[in-house]
Amino acid sequence: MKTKEFVFLFGIILVLFASCAEAPRYDINSDDKVPPAAPVVSRYEPLNGAVQIFYTPPADRDVISVDARYTRKSDGKVFRYSTSYFSNSILVFGLADTIVYDIQLYAVDRAGNHSPEITVQVKPLESALMKVKRSMIIKGGFDALFAKWENELRDNVNVLVDYSFTLNGASKSFTKVFTSATLENRYYIPDLDIPPTSPIKVSFRVTDDYDNSTVPVEIGNLYVLKDTLVPKFDADRNPLWTLPESRTIPLAEYGDNVMQVFGNDMDGHIKKVVDGTIDQDNNLNYLYTGHPFASFYDPSTYWNVMIDLGKEYELSRILTHQRHTAGGYEADLAKRGAYYQSSNVGRYRMYRWDNETNKWDTISMHRIPMPQGMLADLEWNRLGRAGDIAYMYPDDPKYTKPTRWFRYEAMSGFGPNYSDGCGSLSEITLYCKKQN
Repeated sequence: MKTKEFVFLFGIILVLFASCAEAPRYDINSDDKVPPAAPVVSRYEPLNGAVQIFYTPPADRDVISVDARYTRKSDGKVFRYSTSYFSNSILVFGLADTIVYDIQLYAVDRAGNHSPEITVQVKPLESALMKVKRSMIIKGGFDALFAKWENELRDNVNVLVDYSFTLNGASKSFTKVFTSATLENRYYIPDLDIPPTSPIKVSFRVTDDYDNSTVPVEIGNLYVLKDTLVPKFDADRNPLWTLPESRTIPLAEYGDNVMQVFGNDMDGHIKKVVDGTIDQDNNLNYLYTGHPFASFYDPSTYWNVMIDLGKEYELSRILTHQRHTAGGYEADLAKRGAYYQSSNVGRYRMYRWDNETNKWDTISMHRIPMPQGMLADLEWNRLGRAGDIAYMYPDDPKYTKPTRWFRYEAMSGFGPNYSDGCGSLSEITLYCKKQN
């Protein structure tokens, strides 16, 4: 017991001693006019869009921080940074260019006195701003402009696309802003209903959270592409598309062994996937494979929908809709239902049948983006009903070679990292080059 009491009393004495020793550091009413000594810089480490400056802090007992400052030459804006007196380094960020910056480093004491400033010349590594600028690709799409870039550092950036054109004699100018911190980025400026012969003047800028901006980069003139729906029905509502029977191999005569999916399990019907109606409000308008869900991209879970389009088309885009009806048929307009859940297709591959080689020609693979953030059920519902549209060639918008047969290969659902199986699909809609 006596030992415990001694330890407790000794602890109190230490706390009181430390408080007395630190009193000058936290003396708010100090009339001290003596500045502290300057920190002694040892080295700096260049980082992407930043530098870390290492130093020995001054020995003055009343120092509370070591601060840094630099003035941007382009506009005279001053940026300040501060770190605790406990630290032996300070991080200076928001340095957009790979040029030499003059950073002023100084210590500050409790009374607000500044030490003499030390000028440190630093040169950072390439910032996210410049990396995004260098990776930017903008092209003409289908009644749209298509922008693609990589953000290797995943820093938050803003891409501003300036575009202008003349329509019916009137000049029109717009700016579209995209904000992202993800690695791979694909965005569209849609609904550009102008002739494919009308030039669109395009440039872009990249900005960051530190008010840095690149100079405008001129892309030049781009032109939109035009497409139209591949018709599913004639004027009398007779089907123009043909779905081979489930579990048959429609092109076996050419040595092909790809089997048509069994989509009629439980309430699913394969014919529903091309009937022009999406699944909503418990109308049970979807196919369901009944395939046991597997994981980790197991190819044995892949299944195919093959469609005879009735004639040859040069395909441009695909619009897919997910199953909405969830288990128990409780999904309705105000609920998320099965949208973006594991049972629906989240990743798929597309093919066209090549009559010259009598083989399936791979077009591309597409992953339906998973909406981000905490969304209300009504927002999940809105996104699901709108469907997901994808280009046949997402990195280079163009038409496929003519084909009569289209193949949709479901690869995985919306599980973690798109790694699980899937069994549901509501509707496939295709677009093609306008025919004369």
